[in-house]
Amino acid sequence: MENARIWAALTRSPWRFLSSRWPWVSLVYLVFSALLGVLLIPVVVLGFLILPLSGLVIGAIERRRNRLLGFAALDSPHAVVGEDERPHWLSIRLTEASTWRETAALLVDLVLGIIALTVLFFEGVALVALGMIAYAGLTGPTRTQFFGDAEGTMTPGNWWPIIPLTLALLCLLGYLNTILAAAQASLNSVLCAPRQRDIDRRVERLTRSRAALVESFEVERRRIERDLHDGVQQELIALGARLGMISYEIEELTASNPQLRPLLASVDSAQGQAEHAMATLRNTVRGIHPSVLTDHGLSTALQELAERTPLTVRLHRDDATVRYPAAVETNAYYFVSEALNNAVKHANATTVEIREHTDQGVLTITVTDNGHGGANETNGLGIAGLRDRAETLNGTLSLDSPEGGPTQIQMSLPYTVEGDAHAYSHR
Repeated sequence: MENARIWAALTRSPWRFLSSRWPWVSLVYLVFSALLGVLLIPVVVLGFLILPLSGLVIGAIERRRNRLLGFAALDSPHAVVGEDERPHWLSIRLTEASTWRETAALLVDLVLGIIALTVLFFEGVALVALGMIAYAGLTGPTRTQFFGDAEGTMTPGNWWPIIPLTLALLCLLGYLNTILAAAQASLNSVLCAPRQRDIDRRVERLTRSRAALVESFEVERRRIERDLHDGVQQELIALGARLGMISYEIEELTASNPQLRPLLASVDSAQGQAEHAMATLRNTVRGIHPSVLTDHGLSTALQELAERTPLTVRLHRDDATVRYPAAVETNAYYFVSEALNNAVKHANATTVEIREHTDQGVLTITVTDNGHGGANETNGLGIAGLRDRAETLNGTLSLDSPEGGPTQIQMSLPYTVEGDAHAYSHR
């Protein structure tokens, strides 16, 4: 934590420090601390349950109050609670370490507030006593009791030593108040500030939830693909076979009854439509989750995708046999599929180059077409969706598409393969 300006002010020369605003700011800070300490006494008396809730309030107060002494602005250390999690807000807060650090800050404010109240009380008594002694000397000879049994007679001629004594006391109090205020603010800054460990834990939790979401999405994809492949597609195959048998039977009957030829033509047409529907469904199933990707890996799936694209596609791979985690392979496949689709529909390209490169646990896929360029994330080409895909797996996406072309779009995805098991690395 960087030193606050108030600590730097204490290292200045006495004249510069005492003539600055810091002694007065510190006095205001201590007065507030004293009042806060008094208000926190019933909070502690009420019981343990209210302490964490009060600690949340104290944490918010201290993060703002410390800025009065020149401390850096602090962000809240608490996780953001979404609308759907509002009913569980209290349980979430009670499980956060920052809540209990702020509860400790409440207890610190209680103790130091009482200390501040005591110090301010004695400071006030001392200043009032000096003022009364000076007044007694100015109004005439007055016998004054100083401390204990010490007595003296104050006259208009001997009261003036009270002036340097008062100034010295004010200087001492300026330093004392500033040190007390700076110490309390420093301690509360440590207790109420966000910790890197908490931030890392929240990022890790978020990363895990994003990965779980991606995995569940891919599981649902595979379920839909399996249901279509094993259900609807098989029924269409059976329907086509049945229509073929009917066509064969009608063809035999037309030898003796030529009037059945229109019926034969209708059945043949229905069979053709069934075959077309089956081909369409097969392409749809392949688009949902190609089985070749699951069975043979990314390189083979990209090769098949390139063969089905009505462009000249050149595929460059480091190692066609390597397998990546399922989520990485799926995202890379649909990235290339979307890029090829854009090249066909929007870029008027004739050739496309796909490069698959692996380096130090990062898979990089680069797709370059010779189209007219000018692609961007705001023109509805699905590039924003590709970026979301990459960021979901802690990857990156870059687009370079000047007017006139060429267009190059690149996705990089980190991964880890441990032994024979595929495991995604959240880096």
